[in-house]
Amino acid sequence: MRIANQSVSTPWLAVVVLAVVILVASVIPVPAATPRTDPTGSVDTTTLLHIVGYVTLAAAGVIAVAREGWPGRRRPRRIEISAVASIVALVALFGVGTELLQATIPWRTFAVAEVGLNAASAAVGGLLATMWFYRPVE
Repeated sequence: MRIANQSVSTPWLAVVVLAVVILVASVIPVPAATPRTDPTGSVDTTTLLHIVGYVTLAAAGVIAVAREGWPGRRRPRRIEISAVASIVALVALFGVGTELLQATIPWRTFAVAEVGLNAASAAVGGLLATMWFYRPVE
């Protein structure tokens, strides 16, 4: 895929696809048959989906920056903590945006707790991906 004479790398394409999947999942009606809790009965299913989605999105963003650099820039020799913080902040803001969008949709609701869950999940995803790239060489 080409955008403005630059090719979009596979890691960044994966980030965009994940973001679109999360956005679509955030606005479609939740089927009545969806279980309210996990099989153990302890955690709300949507909570698990929020955690998985935002951890994965933040980790994919950090991996994309580590492997390809920011779009339109050269790849850095190593990923800076400011890049990780930027990815986490962008993913958290994306979570705020999806929650605000849900407030305008009749069959969805805005939840401040989910905003916090999205931000915390993004931080965990960024941390896990950063730990992967900073692991010691054996």
